[in-house]
Amino acid sequence: MKFIIISAVYNMSEQLKHNIDMLKKQTYSNFEVYFGDDMSTDNSCEVITENIQYDPRFHLIKHTEKLFSMGNIYTSIKYAAPDPEDIIVLVDGDDCLADENVLTYLAETYRANNCWMTYGSYGTDISQKHQLCCAYHPLIAKFSLHRKVKWRASHLKTFKHALWTKIDINDLTITASEFKSVLNNLLVRGKVFSWFNLKNINHRDIVTSDQRFVRRCDDKTFTLPMLEMAGERAYFTDKVLYIYQPQDNILNFGSSDRKWAQRFIRTAVFLKKPYKKIKHL
Repeated sequence: MKFIIISAVYNMSEQLKHNIDMLKKQTYSNFEVYFGDDMSTDNSCEVITENIQYDPRFHLIKHTEKLFSMGNIYTSIKYAAPDPEDIIVLVDGDDCLADENVLTYLAETYRANNCWMTYGSYGTDISQKHQLCCAYHPLIAKFSLHRKVKWRASHLKTFKHALWTKIDINDLTITASEFKSVLNNLLVRGKVFSWFNLKNINHRDIVTSDQRFVRRCDDKTFTLPMLEMAGERAYFTDKVLYIYQPQDNILNFGSSDRKWAQRFIRTAVFLKKPYKKIKHL
């Protein structure tokens, strides 16, 4: 079993060394790491280069166009060219795995449960699990109702590459028609306050310049389809596997309000058509 760790990076020079050090400490050695740098303006690339030299498992990808988080992850996975059974592990550049046994634990989890993906749990330290971390009710997984209930599938997110490839790339963005549908849906449901704030969001501010990817809320964008397809083969890990470091990075949403731009993306993602559960990868 091989893990492909994807770490999206943008101006994270102060946190990257700790991330890399923990990856190097992993007791499970069959993995590769791909740092995708989204045109950082600090010395993030220098920090990565200095700390991964002499270890062929680590790679740095310097993107030459602004991709934002979703585009960065998608492009970095494509660059890594995993095999279908390889397991993708997402670790943001400014966060890190909880301890040196995380990959060993994940390997045992996949073998024992025959799962296609895992989600949860995280905290700001290994002893403080975030209250969000809990499993979806079995009926939610059985009937693919994840878009109808509160979001649960946060860090640590892992999934087989074969499952990832079944996501339609068109669902990783918000089309012009979907953009209009969000506002119409709010009016139909009588959500006047939300409509009043979201109507001022510009479409170009929440997608990349080529409109292929949303800029943020990327975890929901691609995790919801995989949860729906995997059904009962999506496994919740109760053990804290991921250390999240809250950051105050200012997200670039152009002339649109940051708070409401993020809410627009989240609303649009939950309004997308659910995927059908699949029987085989």
